[in-house]
Amino acid sequence: MLVYPDGKISGTVGGGLLEAKVREEALGCISDKKPRLLKLALDEESADSIGVLCGGKVQVFVEPVQGASTVYVFGGGHIAIPLVQFAKTLEFAVAVVDDRQDFANRERFPQADEVKVGEFASVTKSMNFCEGDSVVIISRGHAHDEVVLKECLSKASLPGYIGMIGSREKIARTFSNLRDQGISQELLAKVRAPIGLDIGARTPAEIALSIIAEIVAYRYGRSLKPEQP
Repeated sequence: MLVYPDGKISGTVGGGLLEAKVREEALGCISDKKPRLLKLALDEESADSIGVLCGGKVQVFVEPVQGASTVYVFGGGHIAIPLVQFAKTLEFAVAVVDDRQDFANRERFPQADEVKVGEFASVTKSMNFCEGDSVVIISRGHAHDEVVLKECLSKASLPGYIGMIGSREKIARTFSNLRDQGISQELLAKVRAPIGLDIGARTPAEIALSIIAEIVAYRYGRSLKPEQP
C-alpha cells in the first residue's frame, strides 16, 4: 500500500482499523523519514491491540520511499559548478537558474538536467516545488537572493530544504526585509542560513561540499537546526 503526504492511499492492507493505523504510522514515516516495524494485536485485550476482534497478530513494515528529488541552484557562480557535479554524482536531478547567459548555459553546466536564463523573480514564480526538493540560493547579490527566497516561501507547496548563502549581517537584513513584506517568522525559521554544514569551508568546492552534505542530511532525516539571526 502506498500512502501519500496528503493522506491518500493506493492499494490496501485489508481496510478497517488496521489500515487506518498503518496509514497513520506511514504519515509519521513520511515526516521523520525513518522506517518502522509495526507489531499489532488483532484483539481488544493486548497492550498493542488496535481494538479489533479478528484474533492473532500482524507485523507491517513501513518505509519511506524517496521520489525523484531536484536540487534547484539559483546562481551560476563559482560555487555552483562543483555543487552541480556533487549533486549529479549523488543522483539528484539538478536545475540551474541565473539571469546572465554567460553563467547559465550548457557549456558551463553540461551535467545539469535543466539550465534556465531569466529574471530571478519570474523564473522562481513559474516553478512548482515538491517536499523532497532542495533550493540553494547562491546568486551574486543579496537583492537577488531576497527575491528568490520570497518567491520560494510564498509557494503553496514549499521545497523541503531551502538554504541561502551570506554573512549573518546580510541574512539578518534579508529576513527583516521579508518580515516587513509579510513573510512570517515561522516560514523564515525553515531557511538554512548561513547555508551548509559548518566544516570550516573556504574554497568554492569546499562550500559546495558543505551545502550538498546538508542536503543529504535533510534527505535522510538528520536533525538540522539552522541558526537564526
